[in-house]
Amino acid sequence: MRAWVLVVVGVTAIPLVAQDEIAPPVQLGPTDVVAPFPRFPLGRGTVVSPTRTEILDSRSGSSVSVVSGDELRRGGQSLLHEALRGMPGLDIVRSGAVGQQTSVFLRGTESRHTKVLLDGIPLNDPSSPSRAFDFSTLTVDNIERVEILRGPQSTLYGSDAIGGVINIITRRGEGPRRFRFMTLGGRYGTFQQTANVSGSTEDVYYSLGGSFLETDGFSTAASRLGNSEQDGFRNGSLSGRWGWLVSDNVDLDVVLRYTDSDAQIDGFAFPTGPVDDLFRKLKTETFGMRTQVRLVNDAADIEHKLGWSVTKFHRRDTNPGLSGTPAFDGETQKLDWQANLLLLSDEDQQNTLTVGADYTDEQASSTNVSRDSLQAAGVFVQDQIVVGKRWSTVVGGRWDDYSQAGSARTYRVTSRYLLGDSGSAVHGSIGTGFRAPAINELFDPNLGNLGLRPEESFGWEIGWEQPLAAGSVLVDATYFRNDIDGLVVFQFTGTGPFGGQLFNVDSALTSGVELAGSIRLTADTTATVAYTYTDARNRTQRTRLVRRPANKVRLGWEHRFGDQGPRVSVNYQWVDQRDDFDGSGLVTRLDEYSLLNATVSYELSERLQLFARLDNVTDENYEELFGFASPRFGVYSGAVILLGGE
Repeated sequence: MRAWVLVVVGVTAIPLVAQDEIAPPVQLGPTDVVAPFPRFPLGRGTVVSPTRTEILDSRSGSSVSVVSGDELRRGGQSLLHEALRGMPGLDIVRSGAVGQQTSVFLRGTESRHTKVLLDGIPLNDPSSPSRAFDFSTLTVDNIERVEILRGPQSTLYGSDAIGGVINIITRRGEGPRRFRFMTLGGRYGTFQQTANVSGSTEDVYYSLGGSFLETDGFSTAASRLGNSEQDGFRNGSLSGRWGWLVSDNVDLDVVLRYTDSDAQIDGFAFPTGPVDDLFRKLKTETFGMRTQVRLVNDAADIEHKLGWSVTKFHRRDTNPGLSGTPAFDGETQKLDWQANLLLLSDEDQQNTLTVGADYTDEQASSTNVSRDSLQAAGVFVQDQIVVGKRWSTVVGGRWDDYSQAGSARTYRVTSRYLLGDSGSAVHGSIGTGFRAPAINELFDPNLGNLGLRPEESFGWEIGWEQPLAAGSVLVDATYFRNDIDGLVVFQFTGTGPFGGQLFNVDSALTSGVELAGSIRLTADTTATVAYTYTDARNRTQRTRLVRRPANKVRLGWEHRFGDQGPRVSVNYQWVDQRDDFDGSGLVTRLDEYSLLNATVSYELSERLQLFARLDNVTDENYEELFGFASPRFGVYSGAVILLGGE
């Protein structure tokens, strides 16, 4: 059975953590092949998010950054959002201690404009006010890689992908059975234990894991406002991936993840801001599962994937106040089909056509509101074309229809041209995105508006990729722009319990520059640099969008002291001033801040590794949100034990 030939456009993804190797520039060629995932492991230097097929990342037409599982584990972070800080175009904001509400802003768009997937399972919460995903409880356990795909991506991913897509891919077991145990402890009474078993036979692969994280935390409400009560966090998770290669033509893949968390949270007092609440907790349960069947014909030029996924959310607030809501429940079910057709593959031309369809059912309810639902159906088509050895392009279009908000049509075109033999390349893309109104925005008895239509965007980017010094230096610069219309905002009308409703009335513009570079200083030393400039504005109200800094810098350095010596990495981040709302609802300016973090790991043997993590080495006192504290200097250390795998 021959593997798929999938060759498309792109820019090289430059992770902001050290790489084991910086590959030289690669020219397009007819002999490049990659095997389908998850039947075979993901290959080094490949991505799956830009085209929903596995391709070489050096040929991806979209701006995509990749963080591998090895990089996640070397970083020593327990929660995924901490490991992603500083990535190009990505702003992460957490409202206080570990376990508190955590939002992601991609290329300056709203947090609800980022589509979050786990192996194809949609994680955006239909019971949240805007269907945004809260990253506060998502741990790094059993994750093989994370792909951050920037720019409008609704052509392949439908609603919510205005700013981009964060695609989380879990581990596929391979080889003899292997056990991994990790324990960690540190400041704020932090303690974590994880266990994982993975492996494969000729017909079956598997990876199963569990973890428990607890911390006493610190006061989420800032001490400068007179607060002192610690806000602890408990989080348990189970995750797994299992596959069966039924035959050369058929395989089955099953993914599941369950999280049960308990976070102490604080209240809010007008006009002061956040205040201690000794009795309030947020209890959250999430469950996600996906089953996929893959079929390929004997000639291996037609591939079908049929998948079904379900995601469930349950949130309970133990002290919401007189006007609050004690409990929320949400559920998303999705049925999707995708076919990849290899139309042409010869010395000069290659052509792969992808078509697909999906049906989504969202449901949400709360203590105060009965269950409401939305249904959506979508179809898409995409053509990947390469001509000669230097130029390639991807063209795609999509049509969606929502039961309440109507239809949306989107498209995307990307292209890349390799200049000469130096490896220089120009790349660009243009496309549209949309976000359908959430259940709460439509049906909420106090604010909802059944007449809401989808938010829409038009975005484009153009960039230059340049390898230097025989490939030991790689630099990429990209300019982007995204125009968003029909933003859903609250508008006073003088009617209803709150004096108004939600309407599609605002427009926004986000634009900027992303610079990323990776330098191989020596065989054992790598440096990385990233800079993002973002201009994010509400054009209707003529104001800057809050919580999004104009400038952000990250510098990284990693060194390995010989083949058997310790590995040391240092990361520095600087975040510019940004606007936010104070306790009375007025716009205020938050100070800039710098963070210096370091990790050290040492392999005592093939079976035992020791590690230490130093966070906020300079003990910076800063706030990501007005009135919400952030962690000060902390030391965390632990050990990893590996068994089996012979």
